[in-house]
Order: sequence, then C-alpha cells, then structure tokens
Amino acid sequence: MTLTRDHALFDAKNEELNPYEQYYLLENPFPGSGETGFDVCTDQKEIKKQFVYILQNFSPETNRLRINGENGAGKTNILRYFELLTDDARRKKLINNLHPVYIFNPGESYFDIHEQIIDKLTGSFLSDLVVKLQSDENLIKTLITKVKPAKEILKIIKTIALPNQISISYFEERKKDTFIRWLKGQQKLGAAEKKLLTDGGVPPVDITSSSLAIRFLYSLLNVLKELDLCDGIVLLFDEFEEIFEGLTRSRQSKYAQDLRHLFDTLKEFTFFVIATVPEPRDLLQYPAIDRRLGEPVTLEPIVSAELAIDYVADYLNSGRNKYEIYIKGKDAVTESSRPQSLEPLTKEIVEAEYLSLKETVEKAELNVLPGYFLPKMRERMKQKVEDGN
Repeated sequence: MTLTRDHALFDAKNEELNPYEQYYLLENPFPGSGETGFDVCTDQKEIKKQFVYILQNFSPETNRLRINGENGAGKTNILRYFELLTDDARRKKLINNLHPVYIFNPGESYFDIHEQIIDKLTGSFLSDLVVKLQSDENLIKTLITKVKPAKEILKIIKTIALPNQISISYFEERKKDTFIRWLKGQQKLGAAEKKLLTDGGVPPVDITSSSLAIRFLYSLLNVLKELDLCDGIVLLFDEFEEIFEGLTRSRQSKYAQDLRHLFDTLKEFTFFVIATVPEPRDLLQYPAIDRRLGEPVTLEPIVSAELAIDYVADYLNSGRNKYEIYIKGKDAVTESSRPQSLEPLTKEIVEAEYLSLKETVEKAELNVLPGYFLPKMRERMKQKVEDGN
C-alpha cells in the first residue's frame, strides 16, 4: 500500500517549486518592462476622487476625465484600476449599472476602437438580451414603438431572438456571430450571412462608414438601457495621443472627425476617461478634440521614500491576494501567517533603491516614476528570493 501511494510523488516531479510561495506569492508581483499591475494604484488621491465623483454623478454634462502623465507615470495602471473599481462599485450597488470598456490600442481608424467596444458589449449582454426578448414575444414590438433610435437594430436582433420553427441552438449561435461581425462594421456580409439577419425580406445594410457604426452603437446602448441591462459605459481610453502619431494629415483629420462624432453622439451613455502624455504635439492641432477631453489632472510621481515603500506594500498585498484566491480555488485553505511587512524585501532595500533612482533622475531634472522604480524592485525581489537570501 505504501509503494502504491508513493507513486504519486512521481506525478509531482514536473511541478517546479515556486520560490515565492514561502512569502504567499505565486510570482514576483512587480511589473517588469512593458507589463502592468492592474489592481494597485498608490497615492493618486486627486484623480481617484474626481473619478469616483463623476462615476456617482454621471450625466451628459459631467462625463469627462483627462489624465496626464509621462511615459512610465502609471496611466495604464490607473485605467486598469478604474476598470476594476467600476466593476466592484457596480456589484456593490454604489453606482448605477455602468460597465467599463478599456481601449488599449487606438489603431489607425475609428473602427479599431469600435471593434473593442462591440466585443465588450456583445460579450457581456448579447445572450442576456436575446433571452429577455425571447421571454416576451411582444417586447420587440413595444421597443420598436418606444425606442425610436433603435428601430433598425431591433429588426435585426429580432431575427436572432424570434427564430423560425426549424431553428436550433447551433443556428442561433451562428446568427449571433454574424450579428457581431455585422455590428463591428467594415466588412460586407455575404448573401447567405445577410439572409440569416433578414427580417421581412429586408437585409441589413452594410456598416461601411464610421458614422453608421456609431449610429448603431448608439442604438444598441439605447436598447440595453431600456431593458435595464446596462445604463452606460465607462470608456477608459489609453494611449490616446497615439491616434495622432504616424498617420497622414488626412487620416488624422478623419479620425478626429469620427472621435468628435463619438463624443457627441454617446455623451448620454458614456463616461470618457482619456489618458495622454502632457501636451501631445499632434493632438494640439485639433482643438475641437482637445476641448472635448476636459481639464487635465496629472499623475503624481513618487516623491518620497515613504511613498516608495507604500507602492511596494501595495504590490505585495496584491500578489498575496491572488495567491490566496489561487489556494482557495484548489480547496487547500490552510492557516497562514501572511506577512504584514515587506518580506522578503525590507524598508532599507526599498529606500536605498528609491534614493539611488532619485539621484539619477534629478540630474536630468526628472521625477521618480512608478514605471521605472517598480521594475528595479522586481529585480531586487527576484535576486533575494531566487538566491535564497
């Protein structure tokens, strides 16, 4: 019996021992170059305060927040933090039914962000929308009469929600996939695909223009709000200034025109959070866009050793939270003596790294930014843990 039981030891030999586990960490929690921590955001009190205020008081007149920060200041980090904060606040009913949409790559045209918005909305709500419409065969007729801007899109959704007698679940999923591709725009559907979404002999129009894409997006948001599925979205727009870099002047102008249209059309449904570097050169050529972004607030650098220690503590706690969730998911909850300090680092290590970096950047008349400080802490932690020190 002992021999048989010990065979299990051979199954475990391929599992690499994790040197971070003794500190209740799955891995080194500090972001390396090009990586982002999504759930920590230290000492950005003014920006957090403004974000929460607008989230709680969201209206077409109060729906803009512009965040400025140099490369490495933590713009992506705070947008990702706001993504989690919005979801958490909604679940706890601290805000209305607002859903975050993080835009991470503006691309070369409006359709690059349009696809990301559609993916989020359809992924979150399309199945629930169809189920809700299927539960009441008269609901679509009521909505078509009541929600005038959504008349066109509702006729297309009707082909999914109220299928014919021979339809099966596979056929419904095929229609959903076709609907999503149609709503993303830019590509023309084939005749067979159009037939799937044809109501009363009238096929859907091809969404080949950005203005048409925005119109149908607006229609979808109207439907979702009317059915209490979604009151609106928090559009977290990262690297916004990249829209105006590397494009020809004509393409810049077209993108700017589309963004103006987006801001103006969706203002009743969207809280726009825009992150840019300070005074982005090409964006200043489009004052109509610049005005729509609102007054900027600036990310704070790490200005003291105490704040540097706070950053490290945040990242360690974040990593330990993930570790404890991982352990619970494996039904292996045990009493732990979770470190309350900076283990395996020390305040002396953190302070020394901060002061060293501060001396370097001050010579260049710069500030200590999280994007440069935290990777240094990653290397110190990796060295200390993996060397067994």
